[in-house]
Amino acid sequence: MAIGINARQLKEKMDSEKGVLILDLRSSVAYNKWHIEGKQTESINMQFLKIKELGSAINKIIPLNKKIVTVCEKGVLAKKAANILEEFGYDVTYLSGGMEEWSEFYEVIPVYDSDLMKLYQIIRPAKGCLSYFIAAGDEAVIVDPSRHTDIYQELANKLNVSIRHVIDTHLHADHISGGKILADRTGAKYWIAEEEMLDSSIKEYTPLPDKKNFRLGYSSLELISIKTPGHTIASTCLLLDNKYLLSGDTLFVNGVGRPDLKGRAREMSEILFKTVTNILNSLKDDLIILPGHFSHPSEINEQGFIGASFANVKKQTELLSIQDKEEFISAILERLGETPPNFERIIQINQGKYEAVPSEQSELEIGPNLCAVQNR
Repeated sequence: MAIGINARQLKEKMDSEKGVLILDLRSSVAYNKWHIEGKQTESINMQFLKIKELGSAINKIIPLNKKIVTVCEKGVLAKKAANILEEFGYDVTYLSGGMEEWSEFYEVIPVYDSDLMKLYQIIRPAKGCLSYFIAAGDEAVIVDPSRHTDIYQELANKLNVSIRHVIDTHLHADHISGGKILADRTGAKYWIAEEEMLDSSIKEYTPLPDKKNFRLGYSSLELISIKTPGHTIASTCLLLDNKYLLSGDTLFVNGVGRPDLKGRAREMSEILFKTVTNILNSLKDDLIILPGHFSHPSEINEQGFIGASFANVKKQTELLSIQDKEEFISAILERLGETPPNFERIIQINQGKYEAVPSEQSELEIGPNLCAVQNR
């Protein structure tokens, strides 16, 4: 009988020197929209019936020396396929919880570690979601937490710090925020720009203004909010210690946030142009951009986190170099791809207008990150 593995064990195989081949049994439509990717990872899409049809002749497609992990939606077919492949002589395991489990897997990656400050990037590989844990002295600030809040509380306990502030850089449309829940559970203040919450049923929050200065720990360490509208009406970036910009969905390592999810694409594109021209392009070249999302494992840098100097971001993002407003707006509108799945329902949840049970939350969040304007 083939052995089942969990998402963390799969990630370890993906990061190993030899890597792994993932045999994805889902439909071609589901696979083409979203599948597991990694720097050391091969991927093949083949349905279960095809495996049974091929029998031992499958070795003409997949060499016997390949280490295989089978995956499906929930792990049921993956187990059956793994057992068949094991009979044919393959070194094969299966992802027990399927793509649902992979969708809810997180990694904690250190970005900076000193006696003064610790900065961690919390990576959710399946969604391309990034959140941040900043610890200084005996307190912590969490930025853009996902709904699985245990990971932040566990890290706080490990570091012996108390979570004092929870910040959402904007009203999220692609994943369910854990901001309000985490703040309620820890007694922290929940911050989000007031303009983001005008249509919200959530009233217990602290409005995040422009240029709010959070002094952290026992030192002069500063976290300063910078309003950068465009992706949403009051998207906010956070400047940490004048070295890091936690840019939310305003700026990615190779793109900018899409401005169309509230249906005012041209109007918001014009606002985004002003943000790019008046704010982003005045940033220091050596400022490290730490975004709220990533689209591909190739964006992971040599230190293991997703981030790049602003100089490198400009090289990768041609939209930042467009100086004519109409040219910029046209370029944005031409590159808007598919909208995030279920984004309208997710916005309702993040506004407190709809309550979803955990199983529905998982279903709503399955799928890739689609918050960026696509580069050519």
